[in-house]
Amino acid sequence: MGEVIAFEEIVRMRRQRVARALHAGCRTILAASVARAREECADAPPDEWWLRVTRLRKLEQLEAYASALG
Repeated sequence: MGEVIAFEEIVRMRRQRVARALHAGCRTILAASVARAREECADAPPDEWWLRVTRLRKLEQLEAYASALG
């Protein structure tokens, strides 16, 4: 019985490690997306500016949410 519990603990730790790595990758992608959206917002023509700002705000909110999770 002790070996089964140890195996389950090893599997759980591995899943957590993989989840943390995926989460870190997502946060990196989000940070790059926010930076790119800021650049696009600065370069946008006046008739597209509101659309770019809306997209930027949504990405910033998503990045804040992902950061709050860990």
